Formats: sequence, structure tokens, C-alpha cells
Amino acid sequence: MDALFGRLWTTVKKKEYAVPFMSAVIVGLLTHMFLFTNKLPNADAMTSFYFDQNMVTSGRWFLTVVCGISSYYDLNWVIGILSVLYLAIAAVFISEFFEVKTLSARGSIGALLVTFPALTATFAYLYTADGYMLAFLLAVLAAYFTKKYKWGFIGGAVCLACSIGSYQAYLAVTVLLCLFSLIGMCLENKSFKELWSIAWRYLVMGIGGGLLYYVALKVCLSVQGKELDTYQGINEMGKISFQTLPGMIYDAYYDFVAFALKGNIFINNGFSLVCVVLLTVVVCATALFCYLKSKAFKRWYQTLLLLVFTAMIPLGTNIIFFMSSDVNFHLLMRMQWVLFPICAVVLSEAWPVKAGGGDSTNKERKKVSLALVVACIGVLASAGLSYQFALMDNIAYFNMNERYEKTYAYCLRLVDRMEQTEGYVHGMPVAMIGVVDESKYPMTDITGDVTSRISGSTGDILIYKGEQYAAFMKHYMNVTINPVVGDQIIEIYNSPEYREMDSFPAENSMKVVDGVLYIKTEPKE
Repeated sequence: MDALFGRLWTTVKKKEYAVPFMSAVIVGLLTHMFLFTNKLPNADAMTSFYFDQNMVTSGRWFLTVVCGISSYYDLNWVIGILSVLYLAIAAVFISEFFEVKTLSARGSIGALLVTFPALTATFAYLYTADGYMLAFLLAVLAAYFTKKYKWGFIGGAVCLACSIGSYQAYLAVTVLLCLFSLIGMCLENKSFKELWSIAWRYLVMGIGGGLLYYVALKVCLSVQGKELDTYQGINEMGKISFQTLPGMIYDAYYDFVAFALKGNIFINNGFSLVCVVLLTVVVCATALFCYLKSKAFKRWYQTLLLLVFTAMIPLGTNIIFFMSSDVNFHLLMRMQWVLFPICAVVLSEAWPVKAGGGDSTNKERKKVSLALVVACIGVLASAGLSYQFALMDNIAYFNMNERYEKTYAYCLRLVDRMEQTEGYVHGMPVAMIGVVDESKYPMTDITGDVTSRISGSTGDILIYKGEQYAAFMKHYMNVTINPVVGDQIIEIYNSPEYREMDSFPAENSMKVVDGVLYIKTEPKE
């Protein structure tokens, strides 16, 4: 056993593994420590203090397994640390997948992974974040095993099925890694035989993973006696017709361009714009140089395949459109976009120039110097982008903290008024419409220009339904209320008694009607 751990430790402590891992861990903790050590809930978290993550009706049959590692309690520190560790391991495998040579580039990969704002959007729903990050790691492993081992597509298919079974959006991670790998081979002018030997394995892995996922989903649904939900069109998953296909393709390309240019993530201010422009220039210049240097243009099929694989990038990025035509994209589903700056870093060190000895010609030395400049630009621009991402993350956490404090103060006033309302009895039904009349309160969300696309972090009040108010007051204020739900709340909402009331904190914003406490928080019509 000691010998086994000794060999394992010898492998793990290698610099090429340790650098991306430690970069992700250190930068991840520095970026997200505030969230890990403070309770910054959102609306959904109010019903997820303990949640078994049995999301089979959403097609996520494996989520309960991966989330079970941290227990099903909403444990900030444990879930946060596990999430960062999963991403740190993913950084190592991504570095190995692309065969990254320099330690600086490997460190940049780790930093980009743990600062990308899609992770912050996921952390806004922290109770499920570790399961999602393990799903991301599995998506990376699916591509890695398939590329590195002759029969790795078998293990890759299993990893892919489990990844999709935890969160379907990460299928795009595997697809993009495969596409980037094939594009790299075209730029290196690999033979058609070499290209095909990898491409068919990727294809078999993808088909096999999809079939395993589907079979496991059907079995889990049958065992539990459930059906797929209609949310996000999950119940229509995989149903593609010739009539809807053109619209899906258009949506995929349109969304790709729109998010890249106006998504408020990559281009958030002048500093991030400079970083993105530099990385784009590095990618274009290096790709062109590799294409010409390897003489790939002399093989017509290389150019054709290069164009085809490049054209497929938007489709791979938004492959979720082909799983469900009714999908509504939010930032949690865009973690695959972090692969674009990562690939820019990978390409920045791919300038195919080797340093010569002391008798190198002046021309060779200039080529080496140019290669060094390109690599430095790539690493420095990615570091700048990581820093900008980290700032965005913490600006989001700033507002989440403000929102929590404001919600607590608001609920405290509600409880105080409830207990002073004539006829109120502890435990009586409470009809509460959760929308807040914002005109009566100061707007404290000053982060919108930065965080508008970071799901789960925006707004002034974090809860908006009676059940959420009940959970918030129960867990954070030691107050029990019995909220009215279902058809009864609709009847009360449309009743003349409710309509005549003014919005809280007006004097007549609460009253007891037929044994039910009416609370009106929304604006009066």
C-alpha cells in the first residue's frame, strides 16, 4: 500500500500536474471565499436546505449520486471546496488533453476555469454546485479518455452518460473539446488516417454516451413511476423534426454571436475588451501561421475539414438547442464558453518554432523571439481576463449579500406588523403575494451593469413567493407562518377585499378576512 501511494504521490507532484491544480485551488479560494464563508441564498435555496437532488423528471438521473458525496444539506464550505477541487482536477486533464507545454499556460487554464462567471451563477445555487462541477469534470474526462486511449471511447461514453445525467448542458463541453482537438490536427496537417482514427472514436463515444444516458433515464423513470417534466422542454428532449431543424440551427448561430458580442461576460468594460481582442489576435495569427507552416493548404481535404469543424463550433457550443427546442438559456448553461479563452492560451504557445543553439541565425532568433512574445501575450491577456472575471464574481457576491440583508430587514418588518394586526392568531393561514412594490423602497442593486447576465445574483429582494417567505422566516428568523397556496391564493388575489388594500408598509396593507391574514406587498392597481 505504501508503494502504491508512493507512486501516486510521485505522479501527482509533477509540475505539469501540480501547477494547473494548485492554480485552480488558490485562485478559486481567493475568488469565492466570501461565498463559502457566508450564507448568500437565493429564492430556490429557500426550499433546498435539505434536498436529495432526485431530478429524474428533469432528465438528471445521476445528479442525486454526485451531489450525495457532500450530503444533501446546503453546506457552503463543503460544497464550495469540492466544486473547486473538481475544477482543479478538470484543469489538469484539460492541460493534458491539449498537451500544453508551458507551466504558465497550464496555470492560466486553472485560473480561467475557477473565475469564469458561469461558475458564479452556479454558486448562486450552491446547494447543487458540487454535482454540476463533477458533471463538468466527467464531460472533460469523456473527451480525454477517448483521445488518449485506443479503447478509451468506452470509458468516455460512460463518463459522458453520467455527465449528461447530472446536467445536460455540459454535453457541449465534450463536443467542443472534440472539435478543438480535430481543428488542431488539421492545423498540424495530420494525415487523413490520423484524423479518422480520432474522429471515429469521438463519434462512437458520443453516440454510446447518448444511448447509455437514454437507457438509464428510461430505467430510472420506470422504477420511480415518473415522467419527464415540461420545464425547459425536457419532455420533448431529442425529438427533432425536419421542420424544426432549420430554426434550431439558426438559433444556435444567432445565440453564439449574440452572447459572444453582447453577453456582458467577455466584454464587460474596456479592460476586458482589450484582453479579448489580444486573445482573438493571438488565435487568428497563430492558427494562420500553423496552417501555413505545416503546409496544410496543400491537402485540399485539410482546408475543407478545417472549415467544416470551425463552422460546427457554434452548433457544438449550443448543442442544448438540439436536445430541447423550448430551452431558455441562462448563464449556468454556458460553462463551456470558458474553453474559448483556454484554447486561446493553448494556441498562444503552439507557434511551431524551436530555439537553436549559439550558432542560430538571426532569422531563427527573431522567430524564437516572436514565438515568446505571442506566448506572453496569450498568458498575460488570459491572466487579465481571469482578474476581470474574479472582480465580476465578487461584485455579484456583493449584491447577493446586500440582497440578503435587505430581505432580512424587510421580513422583520413584515413579522412585526403581522403580530400587531387585529385578529391575527399564530399559525393561521397567511395569503401573501410576494412581488414587492419597488417604488416604496430604495433601489440598492447598483451592480446591474456588471452582473446583468449572472443568473441568481441580481435584484433587490431574493424571494417572491409565499412559500419562500415562509421558509426564509422559519430558517433565518425563527418565525412560523402558514402560507396559502394553490387555487385559494388565486381566489384571494382576485377578491375585492385584497384589491382594495394598499401595499405594505401602508396601514391597511394587512387584515384578517374569514380567518386568513391577507398581506399585500405588490403595488395597488
